[in-house]
Amino acid sequence: MNEGAVVETAIAVVEDDAVVLSQIVRALELWPSVHPYNNLEDVLKTRSDTFRHLVLVLGPSLAEQSVFDQVGELVRLEPGYGALLVVDTPDNAVLRSALRAGLDDVISLERIGVDLVAAILELERRLREATVELRPPPISTIPAPRGHVVSLFSPKGGVGRSVVAVNLAVAFAERTRRRVVLIDTDPQFGDVAMMLRLNPIHTLVDAVAAGDRLDPSLLESLFTHDERSGVDVLAAATDPTVPAKFTPKAISRVIEVLREMGAIVVIDTARSLDDVVLQVLSESDDIVYLVGMDVPSVKNARLGLQALEVVQIPLSHVLVVLNRADSRVQLSPRDVEKVLEMKLDISLPSDVVVPKSVNRGVPAVLSEERSRFTSHIYEMAELLLSRATAKAAS
Repeated sequence: MNEGAVVETAIAVVEDDAVVLSQIVRALELWPSVHPYNNLEDVLKTRSDTFRHLVLVLGPSLAEQSVFDQVGELVRLEPGYGALLVVDTPDNAVLRSALRAGLDDVISLERIGVDLVAAILELERRLREATVELRPPPISTIPAPRGHVVSLFSPKGGVGRSVVAVNLAVAFAERTRRRVVLIDTDPQFGDVAMMLRLNPIHTLVDAVAAGDRLDPSLLESLFTHDERSGVDVLAAATDPTVPAKFTPKAISRVIEVLREMGAIVVIDTARSLDDVVLQVLSESDDIVYLVGMDVPSVKNARLGLQALEVVQIPLSHVLVVLNRADSRVQLSPRDVEKVLEMKLDISLPSDVVVPKSVNRGVPAVLSEERSRFTSHIYEMAELLLSRATAKAAS
């Protein structure tokens, strides 16, 4: 890198294919300090006194475990360094290997014009937070990270809400380094713990019962941790004969504490639009609104959207997701859009791996990495994460 004034954040793009290297650099043409390299060794010789933070953008030719290990060790030793990977085609195995090694994000080459700058901005923010301790301001001036809440709702049962909630939470855990908490708010017949083969000691009932005493430390003790996915679960009541005393105020307190903890929160709601569900939806940053491929589901979905408008929940928070979208039932996705008067954001395919994964108790995102269903779940997760990043930056 050239001698001169110290820049806040420099970007080093590393790729041995000249065409791809040029393509990535062009996507960053508005960034004040971008430097192309053909190999990683030259980057390691750069002078760290010319920048405060360095973001390594590794091209597709560097998608190898040995490179991940080398770069991961570098970013662990240098608090001002971070790394991103650009890949030709998204691959869950590569993604997991990169993130576990210490890279911060993986971007598809075809989406670098949309996602790369946003990912760098988010990484730069984290690097500033990681190095601010060199000149620590008073604690009161350090903004605490806030959680992001995604709820899943459908006014009709049987559309796969819990299946999607579980797999989405696992996708978030695979895609980010942040804590992911999955909450099952169905007061009587929650399925989340069963789908993960968990035997919770504590449940959401215990969190709600704590009332104003609930704080991050207490809530932490109530989680059931799923070792395979890394997701923390706050399960539904285990005895459906015991009525859960949920109130909007109580569930609001749980959400507020989770936000204080900086978690990505996925909430599987009950299907009735009662006061508790409305409270959850009103406090959600995003609402994944599931619709099935049958007339009753579409009809109920339209009525549900109208109800959200009545209670002034912004439809801009709603992502309309059509489940089993390719089912041959004399109803098309276009028909669904016409009835709902909204565009579909995501269409999930009908895939035999889904019921198989449910019966095994292993989410499809983990057990069927190359399935169409898993691919679309990751697409949904990436869309929601980009919305979260945009909201945090605004």
